[in-house]
Amino acid sequence: MLWPCVYKCGASDSANNVVHLFICSPPGGSDRFTRILKHILTQRSYYPLYPPAEEINLDYECLQLYAQLPVTPDILIVPSELRYFIKDVLGCICINPGRLTKGQVGGTYGHLFVHKRSSEQVDRQTPCVAAQVVKI
Repeated sequence: MLWPCVYKCGASDSANNVVHLFICSPPGGSDRFTRILKHILTQRSYYPLYPPAEEINLDYECLQLYAQLPVTPDILIVPSELRYFIKDVLGCICINPGRLTKGQVGGTYGHLFVHKRSSEQVDRQTPCVAAQVVKI
């Protein structure tokens, strides 16, 4: 049985724009990265803000075609200025690889290892993905 894997990756820093909208965090709640990713995944939009931040050039005609998430992806790549992270949120492996360079020094990048499932593994809740963020 073939296992289709759904990837989503964007170019705008939607995570950084969403984090500025949080006024407070719930006591004992999840960290801010998890909350940001839950907003993106549950609203089924790579850029869930309306209206967008002023500095973002957003084409609303293309937004419906390319920024919507009709299904929860297996892997969501969220490039951002925020600190690098790898999270499993709602059954989706979310990764922010960070910046490749930071001024004159090296930054970070992400490695993803996606493995084909064996025929007896049909449960989609446990993706066959290994991920790491590597410092340069």
